[in-house]
This record gives sequence, C-alpha cells and structure tokens, in this order.
Amino acid sequence: MAGLEPFSPDADYCVYCHAPAAGMCAECGALCCVDCVELVMGWTTQRAVCNPCSHGSETASGQRSKAPYWLAAMILAALGTIFLLAQ
Repeated sequence: MAGLEPFSPDADYCVYCHAPAAGMCAECGALCCVDCVELVMGWTTQRAVCNPCSHGSETASGQRSKAPYWLAAMILAALGTIFLLAQ
C-alpha cells in the first residue's frame, strides 16, 4: 500500500459539463469551459461569468451575488451625504 499515489487529473475540468476548463468565473470562482460562460460588461471591462451567475440564480458554491446590495448601499450613502450637506 505504500506505493499508492493520490489521483491528480491532467487538466482542470468544468464544474457544469466536465469539459476541459478555460478559466474561472469572475463572480463565484468556479472553473468553467467556454460553453458554460457568458461575457458580461463589468465596470470597465468585460468579464467571463458562468451561466448560473449571469442569470442571477445561485452559484456553484450556493451563494448569491451581492452586487444589488452594494449598489443600494452606495445610493443610500450618496443620498445621506446630499441630505446632510443641504442642511
């Protein structure tokens, strides 16, 4: 039994279809192939996002995107600052 070695694949595989992975999802970090990602516009550049993340459903890790919450927090902070400066 001392001669057994752990299995290590030759390449990384997509978590959705098990094809060879091209890279990681920009939202959840899941390894994805070219067929399982969509290019979406980020703040300044395009990002490769897996299909579940781009459609707003749960990601491979079970987490939801927090972008809408950050946007709402920034809007509320801006409105609060305007309110305080107007007084």
